[in-house]
Amino acid sequence: MAHQATSEARKDDINYNLISCIFIVFWEHRRLWPHFLILTAASLMGGATYPAQAIVFARIARAFEAPAAEAVNQGDFYSLMFFIVAIGNLIAYSLIGWFSNIVVQYVSRAYRLEIFNLILKQDMNFFDREENATGAIVSNLSSYPTSLLELLGFNVMLIFINVISVLSSCILALAVGWKLGCAVAFGALPLVVFSGYLRIRLEFKLEEQTGKRFGSSAALASEAVSAIRTVSSLALERHVLARYEERLQGVARRSIKSLFWTMFWYSFTQSISFLAMALGFWYGGQLISRGEYDTMQFYTVFIAVIFSGEAAASFFSYTTSMTKAATAANYIFWLRRQKPAVQEEPSRPPFDDGKEKVPAHMKVQNVDFAYESRPNTKVLKNIDVDVRPGQFVAFVGASGCGKSTAIALFERFYDPTSGCITCDGSALWDLCPRKYRSHVSLVQQEPVLYQGSVRDNIAMGVGDEVTDAQIEDAAKQSNIFTFVASLPDGFNTLCGSRGTQLSGGQRQRIAIARALIRQPRLLLLDEATSALDTESEKIVQAALEKAKSGRTTVAVAHRLSTIKDADMIVVFSRGTIVEVGTHQELLGKRGMYYEMSLGQSLDRSIPT
Repeated sequence: MAHQATSEARKDDINYNLISCIFIVFWEHRRLWPHFLILTAASLMGGATYPAQAIVFARIARAFEAPAAEAVNQGDFYSLMFFIVAIGNLIAYSLIGWFSNIVVQYVSRAYRLEIFNLILKQDMNFFDREENATGAIVSNLSSYPTSLLELLGFNVMLIFINVISVLSSCILALAVGWKLGCAVAFGALPLVVFSGYLRIRLEFKLEEQTGKRFGSSAALASEAVSAIRTVSSLALERHVLARYEERLQGVARRSIKSLFWTMFWYSFTQSISFLAMALGFWYGGQLISRGEYDTMQFYTVFIAVIFSGEAAASFFSYTTSMTKAATAANYIFWLRRQKPAVQEEPSRPPFDDGKEKVPAHMKVQNVDFAYESRPNTKVLKNIDVDVRPGQFVAFVGASGCGKSTAIALFERFYDPTSGCITCDGSALWDLCPRKYRSHVSLVQQEPVLYQGSVRDNIAMGVGDEVTDAQIEDAAKQSNIFTFVASLPDGFNTLCGSRGTQLSGGQRQRIAIARALIRQPRLLLLDEATSALDTESEKIVQAALEKAKSGRTTVAVAHRLSTIKDADMIVVFSRGTIVEVGTHQELLGKRGMYYEMSLGQSLDRSIPT
């Protein structure tokens, strides 16, 4: 029976506008609403500053027309008003800074944790895509929460203050002198708003295009740095640098047109205030000359509108933060909508309690498989394998024939395109992946060790508390105990970043110990000895001989000497099974396995 997962939603389908993103984020953090109420009140106080300044400035300018004694008294009074406005600004911005910091710390932790958690929940198809390379994901995890905070933190309050300033200043101008207020507010401000809106739209498009290309360059840089030993040994530094520079130049070349239009509208926005100033002086002078307005009315309306224009220009200066925040929010919403084909769904455990330590029975029936990135290329075709409990089964064949893909299907990193894989009679897709994998261990060709001690790396195989006796027993089974015990710090010896303090054979044996401490029912070995020298291979092979007892083992190997004692050898060729049997049976068939044995001089007694 075929099991085909529903295709994932594409990222382009998630494109909420800025206002929608703000409302969604605010709704999700309802526990912070008391803080947002205080921030709103402080923003109202800060936004009222500009109309207050317009009123005070107009009256202090009128004071210069009064007699000397009265002018001094009015000057002192309105100077005191300016001082009070300054105190109000101090209180408002202090509250905004304090409570914004609280909001930022909470939201930063919440979204950073959520992004990482959502990424970990994705299946392997997600990570096979180019846009989800390691460097791009790390870059997103680092930059997107920060970008979102630029809008949810102090900046969003500054934007709110600017909006309040525009509205309150326009209302004041219309209330004091509606003719001049209408002429300037409705004549100049729409141009400011329209040009700013166009700039935001252009920046959204520019951000979307450049973000993808910078993600590609970040992925290349991450790949080069992670493989720096290979890059240095092959003297590829200039080649890698040239490729990185080429990707960066492509970003500039493709973005220059959008950047030109963005800067054009930005410069136009900055000039609007001067156009408004020219219009205000010209029409205000006409009204004063006809006696319709006095000096105080003119200054109140003029200063209010000019301040509101400046506030509008300041509002659009935050468009970069707004663009980044909206992009970050849409990325989070997109991640939430991803539905992995292999999901952790509550279901019955894959093994009964009475069978916890019994070797697994794996059966592959008529399995076809193609990767999502290459749906028309079948990697496996019509595969049938019956791995009996306690057997040691080996997969052999040329590179690219589908051996490691079969191991990935056993681990349930992917689901078959068609056919079925069962464990003890239950289809893998009917089992909870986490519970199933808790009884499966995988040892890869390149073992992954984490920064920490030998004990930490071995104990990582078990989620619960691990005793020293369990760690030592796993180390003995993997033939690493004697070596670790000889170290000055024993199991507390640090492995270094990615295990660089240890040799390849030592890293491999620690990885085997980490696999064995789980006491798996199914042990998967994917080229576990191919990268080792002869001496290290003998030691690791001895460890694997111990590891095979009491469990079902499936191994992938190029070196036939490591699997000639297997209970069953499955020979792959171009995604299909061409031969099955024991070592002696396959030699007798004189087929592909026979040719591989001759090529490796595995048995010099084979008659030719």
